[in-house]
Amino acid sequence: MSDAISTARHYIQDKNYKEALKLAKKRHSKDDIEDYLTILDLLIDKDYLLALEEKGMYYQYFDETHDNGDYGEKYFDKYLEKQPKSINVICDKALSRFNKNKIDEALEYIDRAEKNYKSYSNIEKPRISKKEVKMGKIELLIKAKRYSDALTNLNSYENQYGTDAKTDLYKGQMLQKTGDNNKAIEYLDKSLENEDTILAYNSKADALYEIGEYKSALKNYNHCISYEKKVDDLELKTNFNYKAAFCCVKLNDDKQAIKYLNKTINMLNEYGRLQKDLEMIYQKCSFEKERIMKKGNVKDEEFKKTRFLSARTSIILLIIIFIIYSILKIMGY
Repeated sequence: MSDAISTARHYIQDKNYKEALKLAKKRHSKDDIEDYLTILDLLIDKDYLLALEEKGMYYQYFDETHDNGDYGEKYFDKYLEKQPKSINVICDKALSRFNKNKIDEALEYIDRAEKNYKSYSNIEKPRISKKEVKMGKIELLIKAKRYSDALTNLNSYENQYGTDAKTDLYKGQMLQKTGDNNKAIEYLDKSLENEDTILAYNSKADALYEIGEYKSALKNYNHCISYEKKVDDLELKTNFNYKAAFCCVKLNDDKQAIKYLNKTINMLNEYGRLQKDLEMIYQKCSFEKERIMKKGNVKDEEFKKTRFLSARTSIILLIIIFIIYSILKIMGY
C-alpha cells in the first residue's frame, strides 16, 4: 500500500473526506492514476458523492478510451440517483450524452439544469452559473450545427447578459450560417477588435464570399492559411483552403486556383475515407481542377514535378539490371 493510500484511509476513517479528495487530486496531478482512482473508490464506498463526480469527470476528459466510450456517464447516473437536482452533474451528463452523439438528449439535460436553478438543493450549491449553463446550451447547438436554434438562444442570452468577445464571435458565425452575411461581418469585426481568431477570420471570409467580395474573402482565407499549422479541425482547415481556390476561380486566376485545389485534394487524400460533407468538397475540388485543366490555359505545376524516365534510359537500366542478375546467378547467389 502506498503512502498516499494509507494517508487517505486515515482521512476517511476520521470522516475527513474533503482532505482525502484533495489528496486524490494531487495524485492525479502527479500522473499517479492508480492511487488517484483507488482513493476515489475508497471515498465512493463511503457514499461521498463528490468522488463519484470526480471519477466520472476523469473518464470524460482524461482517460484515453473514455472508459470504452462511456464518458463517465455511469458515475454521473449513480450520483443523480442520490442527488437528482444536481445542476453540476446534470451538466456533466449532458456532455456525456453529447460525446455519444445523443444531441437531443444532451440538450434536454441542459434545459433540465437551467430549470433546476429555480429550486436547487441547499445540499449542493451549483458551481456552474445559470449564465454558463445558457452558454453551454448555445455551444452544444453550434456543435450540433443547429444554427437557427443557436442564434435564437444567442439573442436571448444577449438580451439578458449583454455582449462580450465570445458572443460577438458566435453571433457573427450564426448570422453567417443563416444567411445574414452583412450583419455577420459587423459582429465578426467586433470580435476581431478584441481578439484575432482563425474562427472569426474564416467566418468573415465566408460572409464576404457569399456577398461576392472575392478579393477581400481571399485575403481573409489567406490569413487563416498562414496559421493553419495550429489548426487541428479538418473541417475548418478544408474550408479556408478550398474556398480560397474558388475565390481564385471567381477572380479568373486559374493558375493560383490550381495550387489551392491541389493542396486541398492532397490534404484530404491523407485521411482516406471522409465524412459526407468533406467527401462532397473533395469531389467538388476534383471536378473543378479537371474543368480548369481541360481549358488548357494552365499547366499543373505539381504534376510537372514528377519526373519520368525516357524510353532509352529505361532500356539501358533494364539491361544493366539483367547483367547484374546474370553475374549473381553464375556466382551462385
